[in-house]
Amino acid sequence: MNTTELLRIISNLASKRAPSGLEEWRGAVFKKEMENIIKEKDIPIKIDELGNVYIKFKGKEKKKSIAIVAHLDEIGGTIRKINKDGTLEFSKRGGYEGRWLVSRRVVILNRDGEWINGIIAGRATHAVPEKLRVKEKINTDEMEIYIGAISKEEAKERYKLHIGAPFVFSGDFGLLNPTIDDKVIAGYSMDNLVALTALISLSEKILKNLLTEFGYLNKSYDLYLVATTREEIGTEGALFFTKNNPIDQVIALDIGIVSDFKGAVSSDITIDGGPVIVWQEARGSGIFDYNLCKRFVDIAEKNKLDFQEGVLEFYGSDAGKTQKWLGISSILIGIPIKYSHNVPEVSNLQSIEKAAELVYQYLKAHK
Repeated sequence: MNTTELLRIISNLASKRAPSGLEEWRGAVFKKEMENIIKEKDIPIKIDELGNVYIKFKGKEKKKSIAIVAHLDEIGGTIRKINKDGTLEFSKRGGYEGRWLVSRRVVILNRDGEWINGIIAGRATHAVPEKLRVKEKINTDEMEIYIGAISKEEAKERYKLHIGAPFVFSGDFGLLNPTIDDKVIAGYSMDNLVALTALISLSEKILKNLLTEFGYLNKSYDLYLVATTREEIGTEGALFFTKNNPIDQVIALDIGIVSDFKGAVSSDITIDGGPVIVWQEARGSGIFDYNLCKRFVDIAEKNKLDFQEGVLEFYGSDAGKTQKWLGISSILIGIPIKYSHNVPEVSNLQSIEKAAELVYQYLKAHK
């Protein structure tokens, strides 16, 4: 796909928010984009009990099944308490640090299904002693969200907010400098919008090159493309799907961490260096199938594709859990992004397409 179409798709996906456990709105957009690609084939797109959106391409002589997964959900939070003055206390949904949250904008889903704007309260410099200004680590339980309400009653009755209401981080989404560069994109939820977009691009490649006129895969394996739920809170969707379907191999599309700041623990991944073949994650407790990783390296080199290799220390993925907990041969292919689990995150449209091409070439060569 060209960058114009990739930008259209990722912006369309971003238009619907997906806090963990409430992915159905973004899932509906994903489903529609997939339907537009396979509309000439009689292949259903299904949604399972946990909200995973998936399509199955049946192989001509099934020997095994491969699942390619990318998660729908994004980091956010949950309202834990409504204070007497109308401010809101919150808990996390997914993992992130408190130090970047001060003065961050959020949108909160109220009882009527409307998104309410809020700001995570920041202390005014003019009223904070020097010793408190230099405190680096700030915990989320020290923070409050301001929505404009002046009392608990107003927050509940006028704004329709309640304990348990989910929120996500807001901001702009799109090209960082559209008049100068048509590839660098910035915004919320880049984790994992980049991978969902790559999955859609991959589906187009499969349709054009690997399907028969009757809609069957001209390979000896079944193939599932799956937009999974609840990855940010424990990879629940991927585990549910792989437990309930006969999956022999998992390829997860997710993010590759670009951490080029001083003191970072990284594999020197760059934003424009191509997709990342990840060998290990989670501080050594998530080790991927060595031979599968090597096979992807061979495919990339044979086809002269850009790629990078990585070990991601403070990271966990759908593929990591299916490998570790279910014993399914798994690999993680990361699309490089900067400033992960912050807002905005930054990525590159070409990296999305390159990741789709790498996985496509693997499927094409796989017997």
